[in-house]
Amino acid sequence: MMERATAEQIRVWAARISESDQKAFDSLFRTYYPRLVRYSIRYTNSKSVSRDIVQDAFVILWEKRKEIEPELAVAGLLYRIVRNRSLNYIRDHSVEVLGIEHPDRLEHESQTDFTEESNSQLLLKQLKSWIRELPDRQREAFRLSRFEGLDHEEIALVMDISVNTVNNHIVAALNKLKTRYEDHHKEIN
Repeated sequence: MMERATAEQIRVWAARISESDQKAFDSLFRTYYPRLVRYSIRYTNSKSVSRDIVQDAFVILWEKRKEIEPELAVAGLLYRIVRNRSLNYIRDHSVEVLGIEHPDRLEHESQTDFTEESNSQLLLKQLKSWIRELPDRQREAFRLSRFEGLDHEEIALVMDISVNTVNNHIVAALNKLKTRYEDHHKEIN
């Protein structure tokens, strides 16, 4: 099971890593590796490729450990490295890979008998569909916030935008999802 670490613990690890503390590096790795792999899979659609990308990200972090500033978001830096490497993978393998960055991607799901599914399962499916329909940057900010647990500062670092822009993306996404939900609720009642 994945560890949860506080922002203060991560700052302590970052300071220790900058001094070549392998134990702190291992703690950071164990905490973020599973999350980063899941994050990369959203781009690459390949668990093995994503594992390689995340391992490379940690190698890069270790190689640049002397440059780490503990007050900066190390988690955000890792997410940014993984994002960039995942996008590079998509660019280099664009014929083979369809990912979240491709809005024209069509998901072919088998037809199911919706009467057998509970209302909550249907609503969850609908919510996932609405999230996929969000503009790319809003979707990315929303997922990093709600599914990856990053704060606005870390998201800003990952996405290379200001904290205010992160907030604007998330608020816009929430407003769109709320509107879609309200419209959906009116339709079924």
